[in-house]
Amino acid sequence: MSSAKRRINSTNRRRIKREHIDIRMLESGPREPLKAKASLSLQEFGFPASAAVAIEAYHRSSGMRFDCGTIGSLSVPPVLILDEVDRSGSALFRVKVTDTETEPGKILGSAERIQPRSQDDSEGKRSLFPVVFRDLGEQVWKVEINYGDRPRLLLNKEIPGIQHRLHQNPLLQGLLLPAALRIVIEAIAGEPDDGDDDEPGWKEEWMQYCRSIGIQDDPADLDSEAKKEWVDRVVRVFCESYRFMAGIRKMEDAA
Repeated sequence: MSSAKRRINSTNRRRIKREHIDIRMLESGPREPLKAKASLSLQEFGFPASAAVAIEAYHRSSGMRFDCGTIGSLSVPPVLILDEVDRSGSALFRVKVTDTETEPGKILGSAERIQPRSQDDSEGKRSLFPVVFRDLGEQVWKVEINYGDRPRLLLNKEIPGIQHRLHQNPLLQGLLLPAALRIVIEAIAGEPDDGDDDEPGWKEEWMQYCRSIGIQDDPADLDSEAKKEWVDRVVRVFCESYRFMAGIRKMEDAA
C-alpha cells in the first residue's frame, strides 16, 4: 500500500467530475489571444436553480472569469476569448457553482485544474499524454507539467508535416517519446502523490499505466537511488512495448 498522503476535502462542496465539462481550445494565430469553447452539464448535481455558474481561465498569475448564468438558466459564452491570460503555456480552467440566496458567495461545487481537451480526445476519453501542436518559436518540443492536470507533449506546429511524421516515423518516435516520457516519470518519482479523496490526479492515472505494463513498485516507497532505477525501468519497458528499433530497421529495409 502506498505511503503517500491524501488530501481531504473538508469544505463539503461537491466535486464536479470531468465528464460533465467539455472545454476545447480553438485555433488562434500567433498574434491573436487564446480562445476556447466550453459546454457544461450540471443539472444532475442537485444545485439550486438560482446558483451562479462561472468558468475561470488562468495561467501562472494571469486569469479571467466568465459568468455563465445560473444552474436553471445556463448561458455559457459561445467563445471564451482569453485575451488577459498569459499565452506562454497552456491555460487551465476551473468551474464554480456559487450560492446566491441562502449563503451568498458560498461555493457549492467546483472542478479545479481542468485542462482543455486535445484533438485526440473523443467520446469522453482523454489521452494519458496529450500531444498538442503549438507555435513554440525556435523550440521544437517541450513537455508541459502544470502539477494540476495531466502533462502534455507540445510540438511546434510550424514544422512541416510534424503530425504525420510523428505517427509514421519510428525514428522520430524513438527519439522523442521516450525522452518526453522520462520527464513525466521523473516528476512522478520526485513527488508521487497528487489528487484527493474525491478524484485521483494525473499521477495516479500514470501509475495505473505503469502497473498495466508490469511495473508494480510505488515510487513513494523507494529511496532516491531506487527511484532512479524505477524511472529507467519504466522507460525501458515503454520502449520494449513499442519496439522502436524494430520499426526503424523495418523502415530502413523498405528504403
